[in-house]
Amino acid sequence: MTQPKETPNTVLTLTLPTPEGGGIAPERATATLLIQRGDLAHVRQFHYSGQLADLIIAIREATIELGLLEDNPPIIPETPKALPKAEAKPKPTTKKAAPAPPVEEEPTIDIPLRKGTKTVRISHLKIVGGETDAAAYKQAVLIAAKLIDGGLWDGQSPIRIDDVYATLRKMKHLTNAEMGLFSLTDFVQLGEGGLPQDAAGVVASAPEEDDQDILEVASVTIPASLDGFHPDDESE
Repeated sequence: MTQPKETPNTVLTLTLPTPEGGGIAPERATATLLIQRGDLAHVRQFHYSGQLADLIIAIREATIELGLLEDNPPIIPETPKALPKAEAKPKPTTKKAAPAPPVEEEPTIDIPLRKGTKTVRISHLKIVGGETDAAAYKQAVLIAAKLIDGGLWDGQSPIRIDDVYATLRKMKHLTNAEMGLFSLTDFVQLGEGGLPQDAAGVVASAPEEDDQDILEVASVTIPASLDGFHPDDESE
């Protein structure tokens, strides 16, 4: 009687950024998770700022992806056997150029869109308002998705967000068509550096309690031109 095949163990390998100065800067808050079971494995990058919740979400998503991979494993063709080569005459020795040093690739983050995802460099999505917690960075991802779906941003140029909670509050009720009435600079700043832009604004109420995408905020500042859907309407 044949014994059932034993299920291999699941192996997780985590690479996490080390906190410095009491925390992890947003541009460094990227971790890597390798999950492997048997001959199949899945690698993913995720945002990590020292919170246990980030690890739990990444492990759960990686486990789901590995399960899908096991249900539909890739077909790897067998390598053809190499034919014996004829003996070649030795070539005169020449000096080989020194290999170029490896170039470190910049970490990226996947932005979930209405249709599919968009991979964006970490340095192209910066928070300059002082928020460093994981919740703030998740709001920044939602802002990026709204800007891309609305056709205001292609994800290829750097943007900076002064206040993620206030910015998301301004755009969360806008449809993709209504987003086209605004420009990118109505919501974010362009470029990699510089001080936050001054903007005269009005105070808006906090988000509704049943909105699961935005944390509760007592009050936020909104540029006066964005208080409605039509900033050029002089009747308001």
